[in-house]
Amino acid sequence: MIVLGITNNDLSGACLVRDNQILSAVSEERFTRIKDHKVWPSQSIDFVLGQAGITINDVDYVAYGWSAGFNAEKHLPLYFDRIVEEVKTNPEGLSLFRKRMTDEIKNDKEKRAEFDAYISNQRMSGKAYYIDHHECHALGAYVCSPFDEALTLTCDGRGDFQALTLTHYSPGETTVLQRETSIDSLGYFYGRITHLIGYKPNRHEGKITGLAAFGEPNKLLGIMQKMIRFEDGRIKATCGDMFIPSYQDYSEPLQAFFSNEKKEDIAAAVQQHTEDLLVAIITHHLNQRGSSNLCLAGGVFGNVKLNQRLREIPGVKDVYVLPCMGDGGLALAAAVGTAYLINGTRFKNPAMTLGPEARSISQNINLLNRDYPQLNYHKPADMIETLVEALMQNQVLGMFKGKMEFGPRSLCNRSIIYHAKDADVNDWLNKRMHRTEFMPFGPVTAIDQAAECYIGWTAEQVAADTMTMTYDCHPDFIKASPAVVHIDGTARPQVVRPQADDFMHRLLNAWYDRTGQSALINTSFNRHEEPIVCSSQDALAALNEGIVDLVIMSESLIVWHRGKNSFAQQYFE
Repeated sequence: MIVLGITNNDLSGACLVRDNQILSAVSEERFTRIKDHKVWPSQSIDFVLGQAGITINDVDYVAYGWSAGFNAEKHLPLYFDRIVEEVKTNPEGLSLFRKRMTDEIKNDKEKRAEFDAYISNQRMSGKAYYIDHHECHALGAYVCSPFDEALTLTCDGRGDFQALTLTHYSPGETTVLQRETSIDSLGYFYGRITHLIGYKPNRHEGKITGLAAFGEPNKLLGIMQKMIRFEDGRIKATCGDMFIPSYQDYSEPLQAFFSNEKKEDIAAAVQQHTEDLLVAIITHHLNQRGSSNLCLAGGVFGNVKLNQRLREIPGVKDVYVLPCMGDGGLALAAAVGTAYLINGTRFKNPAMTLGPEARSISQNINLLNRDYPQLNYHKPADMIETLVEALMQNQVLGMFKGKMEFGPRSLCNRSIIYHAKDADVNDWLNKRMHRTEFMPFGPVTAIDQAAECYIGWTAEQVAADTMTMTYDCHPDFIKASPAVVHIDGTARPQVVRPQADDFMHRLLNAWYDRTGQSALINTSFNRHEEPIVCSSQDALAALNEGIVDLVIMSESLIVWHRGKNSFAQQYFE
């Protein structure tokens, strides 16, 4: 069975599944070079079909995880009860409640019509497979998890009139235990604070997570609790001057209140309160269900500090975070979810290296000779040893190898790599990339040394393979690798297993043997507000702009500016 998953809302993309294998997946932004591009993913669809050597006519189902519609069984009792409560307890919020519902209907109509038109034009009306937005997130997380049984929590701004669901999955059971309306939205709550502090909502929430470690959460926790709360096992917002389920419209009292507060304290309070609310939800259901595994998906779980807090709940054995956790991952979630719903197919812990290849060595050499006279290249006899020496001499490496990763994290195929011993690197390297960040760079560590670095990590915890969770760090690691440890003593690691990336595993172990250091910096290979590099030309453009010193292409070729790199002049020129 062949399933094409498509998403065209927030971050567009496509994914292709054949039988029990995810063949490919890519986001449209990587081709158009416009971050979070919200367009019809025509290039992504062409790519995944072309990679498989098929046409759209060979596809059995086209899956869509957005705007499945208002479902009376799922949504009507939920909204009826919530509206009655609003009438009783907060009647002044009813107009805002109604506006959220009408806005949601209006906002999704255009994108759903775009998908329906594609299905009609391709004469595939019998092959369209619509999945409820939050069910799609949940299916993606459970179907791709290593667990046979798990509680699965979804949480984001909104989708199909919901902002949170909690579902129990096992081989013989799918039971939705809780739903929350898109009025009672932690995604909007966190995003509104992101906007209020001066950043872009639905994009820069990671900056708030990093900033939170510098603040005092208790100072403003009370005001956060007035906006949205946990009560009788539910998440409940109070619509009014202090909170609206939207990224727009900030009342004068709200702005006046926060104008006198430090950004760090605001960030700390919203982070603490979000963690507390979701811990309360999980704890409530753990006690009732007795489950010990937890799966997470939805944009809120891009919050790596939150994910650590959920992992540390007593009674939670392990956590799996879908690596493409946000709405950009819905193409994959819809494809694997359809395969599961129809055939029961699982895709346990799939690799995210699902995008375009980095080209062959000969192709890249031909490109360099033809279009880049200002650049030089060399093919070392021992690439690993050469890169260790380059790192010793403070060279910033741009890794361009293998298949591009799907999702928000670069996992060393499209990454910038540097040593982690320079405590000042977060300042000067972010300036090179025109980024403003409060979170340190993430460490990449070979599985051989991971237990010595990250407190509580075990080899079964695959969430650390894809940089989806922070860990408290051992004191020796903090001292040796200050560039990748936050002020609160945590780090967001990528743990590399040899079967997943033999090249990086060898490089990390060679670095460890040479220096005794257990990590290198891994940050995404892109400029601020630009997508991660996709093509050879994208990588070489970053070299031209001085973002990196060397580009490593396809694990065999080193590229640099001719006559301008002292390391290359010493060793290659």
